[in-house]
Amino acid sequence: MDIQRRSVLRISVSFAASTALTNGFAMRKNNARTLGRKFNHLRDPELRAKEAGDTLLEIRGVELSGAAFENVLWRKIRFIDCDFIGAYEIKADMETVVFEDCRFAGIFNFGTLTNVDFLRCRAKASAVVVGGVGSKGVRFLDCTFIGTESDPNRWGGMGSYGETEFVRCKMRWTNVVSETRHTIIDCEFSDVDCGVSEDGGGSEMLIERSKLIGKFDMRPATLLSLTIRDTVLENLDLSNATVKGDVLMERVKGGYINAYVKEAKSLIVRNSQIYGKGKKTFEAYAGGIHLIEIDSVIFGGDVSTEPVTIAGGTGADLNNVRARVNDSIIIRKSKVPHLRTRHIHTSLYQLQDCELDSLDLSNSRIAKMAISGNTISRSVDFTNTRVKESKVQALAKGQAKLDGSNVKAH
Repeated sequence: MDIQRRSVLRISVSFAASTALTNGFAMRKNNARTLGRKFNHLRDPELRAKEAGDTLLEIRGVELSGAAFENVLWRKIRFIDCDFIGAYEIKADMETVVFEDCRFAGIFNFGTLTNVDFLRCRAKASAVVVGGVGSKGVRFLDCTFIGTESDPNRWGGMGSYGETEFVRCKMRWTNVVSETRHTIIDCEFSDVDCGVSEDGGGSEMLIERSKLIGKFDMRPATLLSLTIRDTVLENLDLSNATVKGDVLMERVKGGYINAYVKEAKSLIVRNSQIYGKGKKTFEAYAGGIHLIEIDSVIFGGDVSTEPVTIAGGTGADLNNVRARVNDSIIIRKSKVPHLRTRHIHTSLYQLQDCELDSLDLSNSRIAKMAISGNTISRSVDFTNTRVKESKVQALAKGQAKLDGSNVKAH
């Protein structure tokens, strides 16, 4: 698959190609051509079948460069301690192939990969190691990819335009690529891009027990679902993502989460600590998400921090409110220094058993509102908010701003 067709990797192709030809590795191995019969079997799978049947082909300790492999199927092959150097030369489809302790320098846009493992492999600079459309069962295990420049236009990437799993990998200044199923487990990433293009129709994505340091950038992403569990993150950017199903975050610790997705079926954050980064902590677009639930979450921040924001949905003109998208916004058992839920248009707004400094619920249209059991130390703003049915806990005299509102606050 031509890398230039894909927005997932924002790499400069000309730069990567020149890198492949000049960087190489400190110690050059013998070229694979010196293998004779085994090399011929790589070039000609039919010849291999005649001479060796279906036995495993092992390629060990050589450099693969300067030879093209196109329109071939590599099957039942194990590459051990091999160096891959070049640009666009290996476009083979692969089935049941293992790359073990191998290194990559260059652009490797492979064909379709099926049950292909990369074990303890390494890549540097702007190398690209990516399987083609329709790849399944692609796994990167204990791999390391450390880029050399902070400019995303000079990053490479690992993965496939299909199903990809990353386990115990360490990566920095690079892209992780997958388009139909994307799994990240026990990994440590630092400043990594993970934008899933719409070409594959959307990806199921699971992140578990990982550390996402720096910015984990998913702009723009087209997802079927996103689940993040038991993960430490510093800056998660989901802005403008399209999620056809659910976004679930459980037992997450870290900094700033930008969940301002275009649309999602639900956004649920549970049992987490989100302390923010700089002045930003958390934000989500209520006008594009059907169900929002925040349960047992501690948010950081102080008087200088921007509010936790779950807002939008009415449109700018309150006399001509947009059609309602959101069905419910439920926030319970959470600590939120400043909560901004304004310009929302929802069937249900529930705020229960929370600890807040201030609440901004202005300029909203709500069918049913229930505010109970909360500790609110400062102001509550209901300005221009209209509700059909509401039950609001007792507030201190003068605590609520009610101009243009029909909310009954006692």
